[in-house]
Amino acid sequence: MKKLLFIAVALAFLGIFLTGCATNPFPKTTESGVIVQVVATGKPLENIPVGVRVVNNTSNPILDVSVKLVSIDNNTDLKPFEMWDSPREISIKDVSKTSVIDAGKDATFTFSVTSYTEIEAKPYPIKFEVTYKDVNGKVNTIEKEAVVNVVPVSFLYKITRQLIDLINQLTRNYGLAIILLTIVIKLITHPLTRYQFKSTAKLQEVQPELKKIQEKYKDNPQKQQQEIVKLYKEKGVNMYGGCLPVLVQWPLLIILYGALMNYSPFNNARFLWLSNLNTPDKYYILPILVFLSMFLQSKTSQLPGSELDPNSRMFMYFLPVIFAVWAISWPPSVLLYWITFSLVATVEQFIILRSIKKFEKMALEQPKKVIKKDDEGK
Repeated sequence: MKKLLFIAVALAFLGIFLTGCATNPFPKTTESGVIVQVVATGKPLENIPVGVRVVNNTSNPILDVSVKLVSIDNNTDLKPFEMWDSPREISIKDVSKTSVIDAGKDATFTFSVTSYTEIEAKPYPIKFEVTYKDVNGKVNTIEKEAVVNVVPVSFLYKITRQLIDLINQLTRNYGLAIILLTIVIKLITHPLTRYQFKSTAKLQEVQPELKKIQEKYKDNPQKQQQEIVKLYKEKGVNMYGGCLPVLVQWPLLIILYGALMNYSPFNNARFLWLSNLNTPDKYYILPILVFLSMFLQSKTSQLPGSELDPNSRMFMYFLPVIFAVWAISWPPSVLLYWITFSLVATVEQFIILRSIKKFEKMALEQPKKVIKKDDEGK
């Protein structure tokens, strides 16, 4: 069960972080000439990537291609948007090693616009100007009109961001606000975590009897299952108790991740050595901390007296490495949450396992006291 849980967690994160990475947002075009395509979708108070693809469907190369963002919503000052992390004009040399787009080839130019106010969710007209030289040296200009499709923010994301803003009013620092909110969420879900560990400990406790049943009724699967259910009932064991609490907590983690990702107020939020919370850590300190915190969390999750099977041991070393590599391109806002979560979970697990050990010790000493009293009575 624990192995399946690890696999489920890994697959869930793959789904979250890699969705859409392998798909091309631009539709295939067979029109002749130089074709300009624009894709832009985002949400209020987020950084919105605007992709412009220039397709050379001519029989000759085109040179010195340049794309300029002219206006949004017919405003040359781009209001209610602003540029972030990209200039208003990008040349082919900025996105490619060459200044030429060969016949049948294309190049993609990415602009980043953002809104720092709660704007209306609707399509906003956007206008680009594309210039290039043909093989004869003639300068050509294409004006391209499209829309920035601004869609509503998820209600749960919005509530979570409001909580972060509220905490930020107290801390005067978004980095501290993220850390405090993560700690609060971990404290709220502590009873679930404690229940998870106790359920797993009970499962481990009945393992010797479980193996006897499996051996005794190995040729009768139906009887074997009946005896296992009977054993669990007698010992008060919930076979899903080690997994369900984690699955219940999982939506909270996904919501927090989505709320922290790409939130525009983080653009100007400094924290320690970080210039802002939306640009990946150029010193790679946070990815290293992701690895260390996840490894510590894995090491402290082992129940006393239990031995990890090869698959679980592999995940214990493999997952922190994978997440650390992914973390290189993640924004610090998400990494601060993940590091804090792992460190708090490490402390939490240490406390829970210590209480389980203390309980087991008391349980072992109790029969000895009874025997001692009986001897004194004689």
